[in-house]
Amino acid sequence: MIHLSVIFLLLFSLFTHADSVSDKRTYASLSFENDVFFKDDGLYSNGLFLTWGYNHVDALNSENLPYWIASLAQQTHLVSGENKKYSVSYGFGQVLQTAIDISVEELVKEDAPYVGLLAWEVNLLAYDDFVSDEVGLILGAVGPMAGGEFVQSFVHDLTGSKQPKGWDNQINNEFTFRLQARRTWRLYQADFSSDLLNTQFDFLTGVDGGLGNLRSDVATGVGFRFGQQLDKNFGSATVFPVQKFNGMNYSPYGWYFFANVSASYVANDIFINGNTFHDSHSVEFIHTQVAFSTGIMANIYDFSILYTLLRISDEYEGQAEASRFGSIAITYHF
Repeated sequence: MIHLSVIFLLLFSLFTHADSVSDKRTYASLSFENDVFFKDDGLYSNGLFLTWGYNHVDALNSENLPYWIASLAQQTHLVSGENKKYSVSYGFGQVLQTAIDISVEELVKEDAPYVGLLAWEVNLLAYDDFVSDEVGLILGAVGPMAGGEFVQSFVHDLTGSKQPKGWDNQINNEFTFRLQARRTWRLYQADFSSDLLNTQFDFLTGVDGGLGNLRSDVATGVGFRFGQQLDKNFGSATVFPVQKFNGMNYSPYGWYFFANVSASYVANDIFINGNTFHDSHSVEFIHTQVAFSTGIMANIYDFSILYTLLRISDEYEGQAEASRFGSIAITYHF
C-alpha cells in the first residue's frame, strides 16, 4: 500500500541517524488511549502510539537530525536561545473514532463521523529550567487506507466485544498534516525537602497552536505538579491534555501528580468537520472547548509509567456522550 510505503521510508530515514546520537540518552515509549477507562465505547475510541526519542541532543542540526528536518528546525525560534537543552522525538500511531452506538449500521447523522487516522510525527524541543519551546509536524492519512475498520474489528474479535457495524460511513481517504508549536512557562516552584519526603511543587502555564487540515487551533492553559525530581522532568511537562516524555531526563526514581485545565478555539478538526476536499459526514462544530486532565507519572529504574485521565467539553452540537478517555504510557530508557 502506497501510504504505508511512504511511512516506512520516513522511519528508515530517521533510524539512519540513530548512530549520530547513540551516545545520548535514548528512550522508546508505547502509549495506549481508550475510552474503556470510563467504560465507554463510542466517539474517541482508541489510540495506539509508538514513540522513540533522544534527549541531550547537542544541537538541532543535520548531525543529529535527518537533513530535511534539520533544515526546518533552523527556520524556527528553537535555535535562537542560549544555554538551551535539546531533544527530539518521533512517533507513529493510529487513532480511531466511532459513533456512540457502534452496533448501528446506518449513518447516525447526530454523531461525529467514523474516522481512522494513521499518522507519523516529529517533535523538537528546546528548554531550560523555566521555559520550554516545542515545534512539531504531523503527517498522516484518514479514511479506509488508515485501516481503522480492520484494526477495531480485529481487536473486538479477540476480546469478544460487539463488532462495529458503521465503518461503511467513515470519511473518505485524505492525506493530512499539522504544523504545531507550544511554549510552557514554569512560573512558580517550591521545595518541601525538609518536610514532605523531598517533594516539590510547581505551577505552569502555556500557549499552544497548530495549523493544518488535520486540526487548526489556539489554546492556553494552566497546571500544577507535585512530587519528586520535578527539575529533571520539566522538559516533558505540559498544561495541555496529551502528556509526553519528550525532554524527560533519565532518573531511576521520582514521581509526581499533575492536574491541568486548558481552553482552546478550534477552527477546524477533521474528526468533526469530515473531509476537507470531499463531501463526507460531519456535525455542527463547537469552536470553543475546555479540557481537563489529571494523572500520575512514576520512574522505576529504567522505566517510566504515565497514567492520565482526560475530559473534554462537548465538541459538537447535540453531543450525546461526554468526550473522555484514559491513557497509559510505558517508556524504557536506554
